[in-house]
Amino acid sequence: MGWFSSSTTDSAPAPTGAPDRSARAQCWTGRDAYFACLDKNGVQVPGQEDGKCAQEDTEYRKVCAGSWVRPRSLVRTRMAAERLYTQPNGLRTRR
Repeated sequence: MGWFSSSTTDSAPAPTGAPDRSARAQCWTGRDAYFACLDKNGVQVPGQEDGKCAQEDTEYRKVCAGSWVRPRSLVRTRMAAERLYTQPNGLRTRR
């Protein structure tokens, strides 16, 4: 229609702004379920589970913004490496 028409073709507006408290809680729940599945299957690095946690991964990516998924996966990988690196039978021990 015209420039100032009130009709729209989109059924739902695109989300704008930061997620609210309930959206963040859903994301954290999805993240926790995915990471629990990784722990249960002994996977240290997200993405290397060979499909064992596909359902949890799909849900995690569905409820979280893409910009949240990768950084949290990197933090998990870094923390796993630090645990391995600082174990008494690892390469280095804490002093």
